Amino acid sequence: MNIIDFGKSVPSSFSQSATLPVMSLPSSTVLGQFGVSVGANGLVLLEATVGLQNSGPSTSDLIITIVRNAVQIFTARSSSWTGSDYEAIHLAFTDSGIAAGYYGYALIASSISSVNPPTIIGPLVFSGLSVS
Repeated sequence: MNIIDFGKSVPSSFSQSATLPVMSLPSSTVLGQFGVSVGANGLVLLEATVGLQNSGPSTSDLIITIVRNAVQIFTARSSSWTGSDYEAIHLAFTDSGIAAGYYGYALIASSISSVNPPTIIGPLVFSGLSVS
């Protein structure tokens, strides 16, 4: 396995915590973006860690999406804990079967409900490793 490129977006670590409200569908909040070069028959190993805090007494559902060049390639749904509890979620996805070239990746979050949207508080890390 050969490393072709590495990209990351780390707008906030735990010690430098962000406070990003998550917009409700159909809107979304961009959490991170980067670009990587991909070789022939290459693949990109994507990982994200997102810290959430609920803003109300009931759970709140969150959709997290990874897009490549504005095309959705991965979606996950998470429910935040009740109360003002904190949780960190970790996602991993392998993007394969893409042609050689340069690609932009973005991590996007949307709240399913406008009543009790969660807040992104950090850590907030999104990275990709291009390998062949």
